[in-house]
Amino acid sequence: MDYRHYHPNRRERILLGLEAAVLTGIIALCFYNSPWAAAIYPLVLLWLLREKGRTLGERRRRELKLQFKDAVEGIAAALAAGYSAENAVREARKDLQLVYAGNPDMVRELSAMERKMDANQTVEAAMEDFAERSGLEEAETFAEIFAAGKRNGGDLIGIMEDTARTITQIVETERQASMALASRKYEQKVMTLVPFAMILYLRTGCPGFLDPLYGNPVGICVMTGSLGLYLLAWHMGKRLLDIEV
Repeated sequence: MDYRHYHPNRRERILLGLEAAVLTGIIALCFYNSPWAAAIYPLVLLWLLREKGRTLGERRRRELKLQFKDAVEGIAAALAAGYSAENAVREARKDLQLVYAGNPDMVRELSAMERKMDANQTVEAAMEDFAERSGLEEAETFAEIFAAGKRNGGDLIGIMEDTARTITQIVETERQASMALASRKYEQKVMTLVPFAMILYLRTGCPGFLDPLYGNPVGICVMTGSLGLYLLAWHMGKRLLDIEV
């Protein structure tokens, strides 16, 4: 599985399709007041799939990073207990199955590593393959250091403890940044609803006030431009609040 690209499952695609339909209806009502505007549904759906796919992919990688940290700690503990690197991977998989309910991504990846080792593939190659697909910089760095340490007889236990400690610091920093920005992100979500609320208020409170903007070329151009400015403002606000650690 390539964690760098998120592919929604069937249930998620259905929900995104319904969400796109609702959003298309709101845009058609507020900005164009015409059922013909529903023709933009494919564009809305593609945009929503892209944005939601990116969000869900980032969330999945964050969860994978936490699981990877626990896996590294489990492998380090097994090595300290005298296990070989190959058997340490097997022990870490058993430990993760006790910690996480269900069948999380890292458990599946450790199981895949076991199968590759059973097929006479080295543990270094299995880890490098996971690191490449994970999209985690920490995993890529760890795989390189692990491979070099195993070939040259380095301190694998120390390497894994340092990796787990580094990931823990990164996760904690991300959590603090997320908490600091939580109120700002909530404000942004509220502000994204304000233009639609204002248009609906004018349509219901002042009937006919917006009629000059509907059903004629000039009005369509004005409302399309307004929609474009709204999307630009939304995008800029989202970029400002997206902080990478």
